This record gives sequence, structure tokens and C-alpha cells, in this order.
Amino acid sequence: MKLTIVVNGRPWSGDVPVRLTLSDLLRDRLGLTGTHVGCEQGVCGACTILADGLAVRSCLLLAVQAEGMQLTTIEGMGAPGRLSDLQAAFLRHRAFQC
Repeated sequence: MKLTIVVNGRPWSGDVPVRLTLSDLLRDRLGLTGTHVGCEQGVCGACTILADGLAVRSCLLLAVQAEGMQLTTIEGMGAPGRLSDLQAAFLRHRAFQC
């Protein structure tokens, strides 16, 4: 299916298999490996991204369900040379993703 989305402020469009997960699209096709896949059941939260400003588990969504959405991954937060609040909190509290 044809998919058109905006990822970290950049438009992306392409053909994707209907059963491709959003996490696999982000990691394997777009190279955004900050989106981790842990449990693949939506429990661990390692695959969490923002979709139209709401936190979603990308391993539970099919890529085609994101049609027309604005997606933000950890790579899209902050600015060059400046951490976002979330990135800074991870560093400050020694947090990690599975």
C-alpha cells in the first residue's frame, strides 16, 4: 500500500506491505534505530514514539495505520548540539530502553 507520513519533520512516502509494523518501518526502512523493539507486545514501552503528539507503541501499529500522521521518534527530539527535555532526563537519571 502507498503510505505518506511525516517523520521528524520530514515527509516520507513509499509503498509498504500491509502487515509491516510501524516500528519495523522506522528501524529497517528509515534507519531510525532509536525506536527499540523489546517485548513486541506493547508492554515494555521501548518502541514508544509520538504520533500526532500522542505517545503510541509503534510495535502494535501497522505502518499503514499511520497514514497522514506526524511522527516523532527520539531522533527527532532536541536540536543539533542540544538535548530535548526527554533526552536530558534519560541522561540525568541513567535511564535506558530495553
